[in-house]
Amino acid sequence: MAGIFDEFADTINPWARSSPPLCSAMAHAPSSVDRDYDDWDEYDGSLEVNAAEMPPHHPVRRSSVTTLTDGACPTIKITLPDQRLVLSNEDPANQLPAEVFQQVLENIAYPEILVLQRVSRTWYAFVNEYITLYPALAFRYLDFEDYELDRVSGEYLLSCIVKSKGSVRKIALPISASDDKYSSILRSSLIFQHSSSELVTYNIGAEYYGTVATALVWGPDPQSLIRQAGPFLQHLNRVHVDDGFASSLSDWRNFGNDTASVFSRLEELHISMRTLPRFFEFLGSLPLRLWFPKLDILECRFDKYARTMQNQQIWPDMTSVCFSTNFVALPSLRVFKLGGVPDDITRLCPMDQQCLDLAIRWMPNLETFSCRGICVMGRGSYGYIIRRSDFRWNKKLLEFDFSYSNTTRMPAIMSTCKKLALRNAGVVPRTLHYIFGQPVAYMADPVDMRNSMMREELRHIPEYDNDGMALISDEYGSLEQLDLSGPQSGLTNDRLADTLARCNGDKLRKISLQGCTGLYYDRCVLGEVKLMLPNLIYQIISMLPHLTVLKVGMNETFSDGGLRAIEQLHELEYLDIAETPISEFGMTRFIKLVKATNPKLETVVLTGCLGICEQTIQMVMGLGIRTAGELEERLF
Repeated sequence: MAGIFDEFADTINPWARSSPPLCSAMAHAPSSVDRDYDDWDEYDGSLEVNAAEMPPHHPVRRSSVTTLTDGACPTIKITLPDQRLVLSNEDPANQLPAEVFQQVLENIAYPEILVLQRVSRTWYAFVNEYITLYPALAFRYLDFEDYELDRVSGEYLLSCIVKSKGSVRKIALPISASDDKYSSILRSSLIFQHSSSELVTYNIGAEYYGTVATALVWGPDPQSLIRQAGPFLQHLNRVHVDDGFASSLSDWRNFGNDTASVFSRLEELHISMRTLPRFFEFLGSLPLRLWFPKLDILECRFDKYARTMQNQQIWPDMTSVCFSTNFVALPSLRVFKLGGVPDDITRLCPMDQQCLDLAIRWMPNLETFSCRGICVMGRGSYGYIIRRSDFRWNKKLLEFDFSYSNTTRMPAIMSTCKKLALRNAGVVPRTLHYIFGQPVAYMADPVDMRNSMMREELRHIPEYDNDGMALISDEYGSLEQLDLSGPQSGLTNDRLADTLARCNGDKLRKISLQGCTGLYYDRCVLGEVKLMLPNLIYQIISMLPHLTVLKVGMNETFSDGGLRAIEQLHELEYLDIAETPISEFGMTRFIKLVKATNPKLETVVLTGCLGICEQTIQMVMGLGIRTAGELEERLF
């Protein structure tokens, strides 16, 4: 269990130097062997009282049981509030050490702590005493992201903030559109301690005989609630907000230093994609101010409940935004993530390229960029324009993920980048094409961009830079991981060879080519011209001799010839050849030879290999090699 809490070693533990004060309920718990739970009724009433503090409805889509396991401790099954209590003859609290249970409580967000009360009467007493005596620890992380949005009212959020006694560090609200716009804006105002004009008089907008009916929302004074929340949010540095944040930004723009008092402490901010346009307008509108000097992580995810991607498109009004190249809106930002790939989304979310290009210049210290499920489109005054996004502004860029996304041109990245992911993307890495026998990057004479004949001659070259940007010879020279998987990548043998030629074979250690249907691995004859292709695996190994991870699964052209080539990789640790037509003989020969010459090999994924029998798989596992692959992450 100690390993689970290593990252929380710096958290305050009030029982570290003395005997646990909360272990009375656990130490004097009745033995499950000597007596039954006949007196459960006396706890049943207390549960109903405590249930009033919990958001009444929990989303059905969440798993019904969460399991925490440890080698020395029994399995803890956490039953969700919407399930009926199931009592057993054995109370797990009698076997779980009190100090371990206390560590669990310290690192679980509220209101999930209340879920543990439903396990047994001893756990109920223990958790209830913990919340009563140590509210600063119990309400330190307020995470309502997986609860229904309209069930987390402003008044309920304020009550949790007050109970934290100023220790709250994270507030996570559901990221989705709210039918109750008033409540959504109130929650955002509570967090950032500024009111919105819509809180005074809220227009319902119901049409009645051709007129708009205006109604007042009666309830607690919003200003009074906001003043109560202020003193307890001095340590808040992580915020997940809903669309009420976007609605309030226009009112907060002119508040000056008062608004910056909260913004200046934020280190992590999560907003919805629909909020991003308003957020960029807020950052770049005059007068320019440094609102988020310490912001380290900015994530903009899709609305979980949006029915169509049309509701999430990012077409901001950039007319009022300052385009000064000297202004840095987010100087400390290291991680910028856009989108995500929900399973039910089949259409990419459109995003204005002007918006992305502006964000790049605002983040000079960006290290990780992730854009998933986005179609970056150039849009000008006279229609669509085509240009390339330039990430060479980001001198410290280490990871670039453009998976499941598309744009007109592959963005240029900094040569410091170590991880490039283009999984199922609509673009491929830039390669050096030749013009009149010379590479674009090394032309002796500059290309005259005004020459219409020259432009016509170069039109067939897809990587030609219409914006005058020269190709960088060492753009991919620092890559350590390369992911080009997916049938939609459009990758061919020649394009892959050109890409790997731009990489440093001594540095690139991990490459993924799963499901690339345009790749032909073994020697084969294509078309009527009878073109003989060389073995692609031998080409890859000759350029990347130090590979530790190789994923070439889901390709019908990979066979025993590829396995014989892979035998030369003496540093290989992970090999994925799932759903390939390898034979029984080829696999047996390969695994015995490689195991003797390469003790580092730990995994050979054989899922879906119809030519391999179960006996061979058991033989591979008997040699200490796993045959099941790792799950490919699609979301952040």
